[in-house]
Amino acid sequence: MSESSSSPPGTWRQAVRRPFSWFDQGLDWFEKFVLVTGIAAMAIVSVINVVSRNTFGSSLQFADDVTQLLLVVVTFMGIGIGARNARHIRVSAIHDLLPEAAQKVLLVIVGFGTSALLFLLADYGWQYAQSTRRSCRVLPEALGSVPLWLGIVLVLLAMVLCGHAIRLLTDAGGSLLGRMSSLKRNLVLTVGIALGLALGAVLFGLFIELVENRVGRCRVTSSTGFPVYLIYMVVPLGFFLGGVQFFLAGLRNLVSRDNYLSWYHRDEYESEEQAVEQTSFGRIPGESGEGRP
Repeated sequence: MSESSSSPPGTWRQAVRRPFSWFDQGLDWFEKFVLVTGIAAMAIVSVINVVSRNTFGSSLQFADDVTQLLLVVVTFMGIGIGARNARHIRVSAIHDLLPEAAQKVLLVIVGFGTSALLFLLADYGWQYAQSTRRSCRVLPEALGSVPLWLGIVLVLLAMVLCGHAIRLLTDAGGSLLGRMSSLKRNLVLTVGIALGLALGAVLFGLFIELVENRVGRCRVTSSTGFPVYLIYMVVPLGFFLGGVQFFLAGLRNLVSRDNYLSWYHRDEYESEEQAVEQTSFGRIPGESGEGRP
């Protein structure tokens, strides 16, 4: 067989890596946007509520419900980001004492084990959200009859597409603003923020219209009348996204020679000094030219 007819090495890896990178990048942008927006909205609502209570003597009626909703969204949507960037809490006392081969085995077990636990919690969260739903239906009947697996695929695809749209707008906006003067930049930023808020208000209004036209009975929040099950739907989604990232971490340790905490981040310290500080016993006196006290 001639050299030209044989496929170059790594072609199948490139074919798999490109769609995976596209999917995960869009998901990462969407999760970050949700976290930034949720934290900013919580801060704004809390500050306005405090000012209103101290100035006018009355609190915002919807402040508690909105803050609790945003807290649930930020908490559970942050699971995927924490796992993807290896920012989750780790207890590495035993891990640091093991040889490198045993560390890899431990990371594989932890990755797949944590992934299975999060998938199990996602299932429990889905069942609990369905129990609070009762007979309530917000979406049209045609969408409500979609199978669960297809609904998960559609939701993930919508999140990825929204993430890439946010990325493209951010990149294009940053490139455009970089070529402008200070006055034009401030003007364009003001107009862009106003348009973004207007678009968000329109989309939120459409969503609220769907909520108000819901069919059936369901538990609702006390002040806003928002269906509780819609809030709880974020819980299984966050567990599912976290489970996917831990599964990828375990898979990366199986297919790679190095040890990985996530698909992107190796299990390594930034410096020898940091490694010594993170281990259980620290540096032994007399090693690396260090004298005994």
